[in-house]
Amino acid sequence: MPSPSDTPGRSGRSQERMKGNRVLKKMEATSTLMASVGCMALLCMMLICTIDVIGRYFFNTPVTGAFEITEFLVLILIFSFIGYTQSKKAHVSVDLLFTLFPRRLQVVIDLITHTMCLVLMGLITWMSIIKALELIEVGAVSPNLKIPTYPFVFFLVLGCAVMCIQYLVDIVRLLVDRKENTAS
Repeated sequence: MPSPSDTPGRSGRSQERMKGNRVLKKMEATSTLMASVGCMALLCMMLICTIDVIGRYFFNTPVTGAFEITEFLVLILIFSFIGYTQSKKAHVSVDLLFTLFPRRLQVVIDLITHTMCLVLMGLITWMSIIKALELIEVGAVSPNLKIPTYPFVFFLVLGCAVMCIQYLVDIVRLLVDRKENTAS
């Protein structure tokens, strides 16, 4: 005799949740991997700056292209952390009045802002793809070291795509929470 938990509706929902949890774990792993890349970029930036300063002041020979390399590393640093920061809800927010609103209104405001941010990040991703393809076409390189610039723009695309996926996850989470709260 089947138990009440074996009904098709509940079984289907639990399978959907398990699939959703797998997606969330993969997204979390991707965000964490990107953050690790950002940490490595920061470490490299610190090393290059330290070596450049020591070389400049003690040996009168600065590191050639240190500024260019630092620019590329800053781009990697920023765009490797934006998705991770969103997943941890660590972006700066000012919620002086927000916490005073009823919970339903807070959810609606969150849905609106997350949707607007998703659209904006989607546009940035799309335009960055176009820019990277243009850079490949013209063969753009950095001035001193002649490093191709398009891979770094593609990294920007990757970081923005992770951010878009994180916004989608947050929107779905808000909708599911809202649905569960209204069902209760």
